[in-house]
Amino acid sequence: MEAHEVGNGLREAFGSRVEVAVASPKRLYVRVAAVDLPEAARWLRSHLPGCRLATSTGIDLRDGIGLFHHFAVNGQSLVITLKTLLEKPAARAPSLARETAAADWIEREIHDLLGVAFEGHPDERRLVKAEAMADELPLRRGFDVARFKERIGERPGF
Repeated sequence: MEAHEVGNGLREAFGSRVEVAVASPKRLYVRVAAVDLPEAARWLRSHLPGCRLATSTGIDLRDGIGLFHHFAVNGQSLVITLKTLLEKPAARAPSLARETAAADWIEREIHDLLGVAFEGHPDERRLVKAEAMADELPLRRGFDVARFKERIGERPGF
């Protein structure tokens, strides 16, 4: 299946709730509201045999936190990215961890580093940050490395 066919299927299923951009026959970008992420992920996995969550990424943008879930379809070299923009400072999105186990650790990492709260995540423990960074969001625009080092001192590993 090619990207434009998947895009057409998503448009049919979600209507105006999605914006679809076909970058190439094997690359599709889909803008979706955060509330629709789990349903869109379910649709991909049920309509595309071999579709799996490859990874998720987040970035602190000027107008919010960009959250990107990248799905790959085995054997087809097809990559589909579900994109959403979350409001700052308290970015929230539904978790995909109950839809796909691959979301578990990556959502915990995004929570640790960007502060995105994943609603319904089964395990909200910190994953990558040291105790000294408990309240810090190192991938947010306002993170000040020099101030952080001054606050904690020059401990090994920082």
